[in-house]
Amino acid sequence: MIISILGTAGKDKDTQKAITAYYDAEVLNKKSGNYYNSTHFLLENYNDNFFFIGTKKAIKYQKDILDFNKDNIKLIPIDDNSLDNIFEEVYKLISQVKDNEKVLLDITHGFRHQPISAIFSATLHKFLNNSNLDILFAKQIVAFKEYEYIYLTNYVEITQLSLLLTGFIRTLNFVNTIEIEGLNTIAFEKFSKALLSNDFKTLSSSYKNLKASIQQAKKDSRFKHLNHLFDNIEESLNIFENFEQKEIYQKYLLLSKLMYSKNYYLLSLTYLFEAIRLYVSYSFYNNKIIDKKYWKNSDMYKINSNIISFINQENIDNYKKGYYDNNFPQLYISNKNIFKKIATEYEKLRKLRNNLTHINADESKPNIKKELEDLINNIDNIINTDILKTLKGK
Repeated sequence: MIISILGTAGKDKDTQKAITAYYDAEVLNKKSGNYYNSTHFLLENYNDNFFFIGTKKAIKYQKDILDFNKDNIKLIPIDDNSLDNIFEEVYKLISQVKDNEKVLLDITHGFRHQPISAIFSATLHKFLNNSNLDILFAKQIVAFKEYEYIYLTNYVEITQLSLLLTGFIRTLNFVNTIEIEGLNTIAFEKFSKALLSNDFKTLSSSYKNLKASIQQAKKDSRFKHLNHLFDNIEESLNIFENFEQKEIYQKYLLLSKLMYSKNYYLLSLTYLFEAIRLYVSYSFYNNKIIDKKYWKNSDMYKINSNIISFINQENIDNYKKGYYDNNFPQLYISNKNIFKKIATEYEKLRKLRNNLTHINADESKPNIKKELEDLINNIDNIINTDILKTLKGK
């Protein structure tokens, strides 16, 4: 099946006499030469069923210079040559093809601008997913004089990849739906899965593979139009450099900032909640306030909860037993100011997180972005200045 969109090419604008231009058909393994237009080229070089889509004006124009009186030619009139009308007719035709039937779609006269052609082609492939569909375009070399046929497969792939990369930048999610020579799209998918499933063990290695894949792709001229997207990805993900060497609470803090930047507020709050709890617990352990045996053998959630309760000054007597230091009351008094600072931020964070987690229908949070931003900045200051590095009264 040959599908083509009729245009108004093939006549001299002044004399209205038929004129030819040179068409390079090397990529098609057909005879290059002079033709009135791309429609003329197809009729001369293919023996197939032809479906020509065009406005009444375009059909009349082409009938003046070409012979459409053949059984294998069908003319399909449309009211205007808008993208919607053309797509609808093309879609109808391609949807009816038999299994394994080859379809050649020539959009040379439908869209003179290659970006529009690429978008149209990508849309067709996305909706139809038809591997037997080849989309043809006669690229202008010299206006009205010389054209070169190209397949738009590469443009389709680049357009689809551009959409996937843009989606990845915005959402951190990558669903690998295409295979493109020269780019390891699986590396994007593996990194995305590791990140969104909290697989820290795989995250560092998958980031390194992704970074290597991007740097390799940036050297490939086929992807030169996508370099700005690759740069954007590298910039937004450079927080994962040496990720495996950071403390667990530092990792959570970085992820909280990243999720905030992508507008995943609940995820950001969740990471931030764990970051501050773990920071406090690790600080107590590093100051030798928590027994090493208890640290290794006890549940981390329990340790975090107990320590947070302590800095909130909730029933200090409960912390005088077990593996805890017996001098807890003095510890609290000696570090009251910094404990209070952490407790204040923690309570604000806890309440905001709980409201979102439990889908609170009674309390509106129109300023959640600003509230979360302030919390991130305050907790970032607590952790990165390491205000619990040295505790008094141990």
